[in-house]
Amino acid sequence: MRSSPENNRRDLKRSIFSPVRNRGLRFVAMLTSIVTGGVLLTTGYGGMVNPQEGAVWAIGAMLFPLVLGWSVFLLAVNLVWFRRAAAVNVISLAFSMSAILTFCPMHFFRPSEAEVERMKSPKFKLMTYNMLNLDDYSKGFCSLGDGNPTVEYILRESPDIVVCQEGAAIEPGKKNVTEDQYERIAAAFPYRHVNSRGMGILSRYPVAADLIRHEDQWLYDVNRYEVSLPEEKITIFNLHLQSLGLTAGDKEIYHHLTSGNAEDVGVIRTSLISKLTSALRKRAIQAQVVRSAVDSTRGTVIVCGDFNDIPGCYAQRLIQGDDLRDAYREAGFGPAITYHADRFFFRIDHILYRGGLKPLRAWVGTNESSDHFPLIAWFELAEN
Repeated sequence: MRSSPENNRRDLKRSIFSPVRNRGLRFVAMLTSIVTGGVLLTTGYGGMVNPQEGAVWAIGAMLFPLVLGWSVFLLAVNLVWFRRAAAVNVISLAFSMSAILTFCPMHFFRPSEAEVERMKSPKFKLMTYNMLNLDDYSKGFCSLGDGNPTVEYILRESPDIVVCQEGAAIEPGKKNVTEDQYERIAAAFPYRHVNSRGMGILSRYPVAADLIRHEDQWLYDVNRYEVSLPEEKITIFNLHLQSLGLTAGDKEIYHHLTSGNAEDVGVIRTSLISKLTSALRKRAIQAQVVRSAVDSTRGTVIVCGDFNDIPGCYAQRLIQGDDLRDAYREAGFGPAITYHADRFFFRIDHILYRGGLKPLRAWVGTNESSDHFPLIAWFELAEN
């Protein structure tokens, strides 16, 4: 009796999607899953280790998105052909869930921005933005045309408070700011303060600004603002922590590496890795200064700005402590990128908070005139 084409197709499908019985292949699949699970946990929680004690853990944490992607792919493969190995994948992903949700929050049912705006409860919209000195990076290099695109974007987004790093005074005739743009900024943000290092705030509400003094004033910045909302006063810390300090040559090497050019691998340790290690260790010290400032401040607090480091890094964990929470972790959705230049695609801008605040929605803006995207959040003020 001849088998029908339909039966042949059914048998072929059954054979392809049946578990593999070869012991050697099953051993390889199990070993691969165990090793991948260990690397996933190590990179996911590498930010818990002080870089002063071991910077390799912090550097490894930067690879977490890649390891997570590989783990999910491996799980899909093992579910078809190596079921026991798939159990290892599930266990490692479960134990890594805290790190996964920090990198990729899954708030499917957060309110839309239109829904937030219709809410009657007291609320405000906060933007933190490294502005690249109000230059225009949208074409891959700094240039300016008619009108300033960063200023126009802020006006279009219409936040209540803008906290900026690498900012500049918004004045007509400077950085291509038009008279019309200046008038609209002045009307929208009557309280403005930007210091000589570009650390500043634009606010609809009264602001008192204060610089946090520390020993390495030329390496990183911490400003403190007391903002008087109609309902209560909040303290905002504006950070710009240690950067990598990469030269044009370093960036060129990185471009070659990310293009698959293996010739430059030998210089990674002496150039990129050494600078990365140094910056990680310096940020660990800087984070302690910020944490001390937060500890000395009572009431509702927001800590935001350019941390120059990834979600879950040691500096963020130290500043966050047990009392602050990550607004994007609490009200964001999906992985996010706030730095988009030189192929360093990471979320290095953060908003932390404590006190009588509830983040309703957090997201990354889309303006490309700076090498950073802004990070934006709607906060609801808790009832007294």
